[in-house]
Amino acid sequence: MKTVQAHGRFFIIGNADEHNNIADKINKDDIVIRFNNPNPTCQLMADWVFIANGTIQIRHLSIEHQFFRPDTEIFFRYKTNDILKSRYENIPINKKLKYCWYFFRWKKKFQLDQYLTHIIPPSVHYECIKLLYPNIFPSTGLLAIYYILQYHPKHKIFLHNFTYQGWKGHNWNKEKALIQTLISEKKLEFI
Repeated sequence: MKTVQAHGRFFIIGNADEHNNIADKINKDDIVIRFNNPNPTCQLMADWVFIANGTIQIRHLSIEHQFFRPDTEIFFRYKTNDILKSRYENIPINKKLKYCWYFFRWKKKFQLDQYLTHIIPPSVHYECIKLLYPNIFPSTGLLAIYYILQYHPKHKIFLHNFTYQGWKGHNWNKEKALIQTLISEKKLEFI
């Protein structure tokens, strides 16, 4: 497990294609964050990986470990109880029960149980939901940004390979506006 150093920085790497290698800008005390199954065009190894583990994602998402370090930490969007209690979305009971069974098998199949895992706290979810209202599905990237802003507010955050595109359930225009505001407030920087 990599400890967050007082002078360390966060590099949040999106899943767009790599056009500008930034490996020389990262030092041993920095935290590199990747998402789901990291895009192989960027070769940076992940210290933390944020994974969308919702009912739809675990049926379609394959996770390879080529960019995971042995001590990588996993941050899941949801805990099983969030799904069971319909905390973030209302789904039928049969899908909730199926999720419990399938999520356990999915973690084993992709060997995610070998890593230290965390759950993104509800406070981060609710802050993002409030900012995106009426759309209630923040991207995993936005959740990662607000997680760091909430729990490591004094650290420098760099974004790389972000395009504001992907799953149609996210409000990419509003997320882009939020990130541009954070950049203008000097809370984030594109690299």
